Amino acid sequence: MSGDKKRLTYTTIRPSFFDITEPTAPVHKCEMKGFYNMMVLLSSYYILISCYVKFMSEGSFFEETFFDNMITDGKFVILIWPSVFLYSWLAFFHQLLILAGLPKAISFIVQHSSQSLMFLVSTYLVLTRDWGLPQTLFVTGLCFTHFMKMHSYTQVNRDLREDWLKNPKDSAYPKNITAYDYLIYLVRPVLVYQTSYPSIPKFRISYFLKKLTLFSVQIVSLYICVSDHILPIVKERNPFFTSWMKLVIPCLASYWLLFFIIFEQILNLFAELSLFGDREFYQDWWNSNTWADFSRKWNRPVHLFLYKHVYLEAKERWKFTEKNSTYFTYFFSALCHEMVVALVCKTIRPYLSILMMAQIPLVLIAKIGGREFGLNLFWTGIIGGPSLLCTLYSISSIY
Repeated sequence: MSGDKKRLTYTTIRPSFFDITEPTAPVHKCEMKGFYNMMVLLSSYYILISCYVKFMSEGSFFEETFFDNMITDGKFVILIWPSVFLYSWLAFFHQLLILAGLPKAISFIVQHSSQSLMFLVSTYLVLTRDWGLPQTLFVTGLCFTHFMKMHSYTQVNRDLREDWLKNPKDSAYPKNITAYDYLIYLVRPVLVYQTSYPSIPKFRISYFLKKLTLFSVQIVSLYICVSDHILPIVKERNPFFTSWMKLVIPCLASYWLLFFIIFEQILNLFAELSLFGDREFYQDWWNSNTWADFSRKWNRPVHLFLYKHVYLEAKERWKFTEKNSTYFTYFFSALCHEMVVALVCKTIRPYLSILMMAQIPLVLIAKIGGREFGLNLFWTGIIGGPSLLCTLYSISSIY
């Protein structure tokens, strides 16, 4: 196994950047902390103002139709979570079979058939049941998360086994193949397996409750933003450019809220429950000069998975060139994103894939233009991109 693959991905105890509930978080050392606190409080004001205006004009605090659509088939959707969790244990039993002498050819079939079956079942459910956007995103997100966990567990143990067969001394393998080790790996907010992770000493109930409160405020803010400011515009069926312009601000606000909900609240909640210490779930992507920087920084768990199990796999095991490995990684990522969107829209329109692949020439353009130009080019895409995609896919679903 190469030096890159041997390197541990999670190595130290550190908080996420915007974790205002953690005194050691970088946000507390930042001179812009006051603006961030204002944004957090603004979410609370936004909820109160929206509920008041809604109640005075319509007699209800929230838009109820969207909520009713969200909870359609709710019990069944919730039960999918433990089902996928239990199904992912096939990766652990697969390792036990390998230790018992399972041939490589059969092992290859077991690995890829078990991982593919999860996608086939989830695709069947999405296409045959009356699910909206929240249910579809929840189920496909679960499947992708556990697929990556299963794949990483299998691939890392393959590499560890190859090293162990060459030199059995000082190897964590096969002592790491235990049910407890796999359980801890599953519940931690990571997508790359390693035999040990940095851990905090104890569970902090006050921290957990603060995070839960922030999650509740932000999820309600996101609901109001989508139900009051995005769905009505989508349903108006305006001309393309009109819809795009009207959606710029609400889509950007939703994008930011979704980022904080996932990477600042949900992942930290799971990290606290599992005592996981290395919480660098994102880096300063808002300072990205190129889309390549953004891809590395905004979603660290997925980036680390793609780097270790797609880029390095293509480069070192399949002998791709460095450039072709990069292109292949972009293509794989775009394909996965497009699959999710296709299931949500129940139609194939490769707008997202085209825009993601367009990031490659934009990286070169940004480098030529310099840092300031690259930063402005990046933010132009962030501001206009979500609303552009929302407009394109909503028009496709209508027509």
